Amino acid sequence: MFAENQKISPRQVRRLFLLDVFGLSSLLLPGIFSSLSGADGIFSLLFGMAASGVMLLLMHGNIKRMEGGYYAYMRECVGTLAGNLFQIFYLVYFLSLSGFVLYQTTVLVLSWLLPEGSYLGVSLLLVLLAGYGAMRGIEGRARVYEIIFWFLGIPLLAMLGLALREVDADRWAPLAASSLARIGEGGLAFSIFLLPLSGILFLKPFCSKPEKLTSCAAAAWLGAAGLNLAVYLILLGVFGTKALGALERPALTLMGMINFPGGFFNRQDVVMVSVWFFALFALLNTGVFQSGLIWKELCRSQKDRHSLPLILAFVFFLGAELFENPFLLEAYDVYQKWAALPGMAGILALLLSCGRIKAWRRARKEGRA
Repeated sequence: MFAENQKISPRQVRRLFLLDVFGLSSLLLPGIFSSLSGADGIFSLLFGMAASGVMLLLMHGNIKRMEGGYYAYMRECVGTLAGNLFQIFYLVYFLSLSGFVLYQTTVLVLSWLLPEGSYLGVSLLLVLLAGYGAMRGIEGRARVYEIIFWFLGIPLLAMLGLALREVDADRWAPLAASSLARIGEGGLAFSIFLLPLSGILFLKPFCSKPEKLTSCAAAAWLGAAGLNLAVYLILLGVFGTKALGALERPALTLMGMINFPGGFFNRQDVVMVSVWFFALFALLNTGVFQSGLIWKELCRSQKDRHSLPLILAFVFFLGAELFENPFLLEAYDVYQKWAALPGMAGILALLLSCGRIKAWRRARKEGRA
């Protein structure tokens, strides 16, 4: 399941993480931007890009110093105890992310594909499929998602192109009408949606060209930002600020409004739901895979027969709780904003500082000798 002899190319890494980041962000961010700052959501996106760019620089600095895996690097920099605590932090993040994505994916299926379906039944099936994907290993996942990338990407671009006919540029105004605080809040939201890129820190043993991991993260970052900007401007131009802020999943609503020339395809919205379904499922699969990888490293065991069922059970339980208790969604938002985002940045900055200090001391001792 987590064998390091499985290798994936930098191209596959880029596409895998672009799918991970784009699906959830494009589904939820337009409504968040519009409700917070209206047309100034474009400034929120640019601010979020700058903030997440700092995170990428911290990731780049740490990846350059890694000789092996991320866990070994953490223990080398800050010791075993702190390294274990940092691993637990990442484990909590990816487990909670998996539960949240499972909830979002199940609601998507029930809202657009199976309105008469059972939440628990759909959720259980998705969890089992995610577990099967994790068992196939990262190489199998990368090959499947490389096919999905083109199969879904081309129809998405075509649909966005057709939507341009409905865009009213006057709805992009007024600009600079929102407060800096609300623009900054939207930027932090975008940074939070880019946090799954931190999974690239754990992939050095699995990448055929590990020296290109940072460029892979940067490509996924730029791709996700560009696509989100295009989706947001189109949605804003079609719906306007008030309607966009009120819609729960405006991108899917737009897909249902677009008509192909000639009217030969009347239910393209159902097909386009598959774009977001597979993108969300890719992120769910990544969360389960990363959780299992971290769990195995914490236990320092090559045998993971029991870890995957426990992870899947926790993810299933968390998704069900989010569905039954909507207030937990607010708690998850608070956790992301005040624990996950600053915690991840703080860990990377601390590791980089400790690594540089140790390297300086080592060089000083060697100079004295």
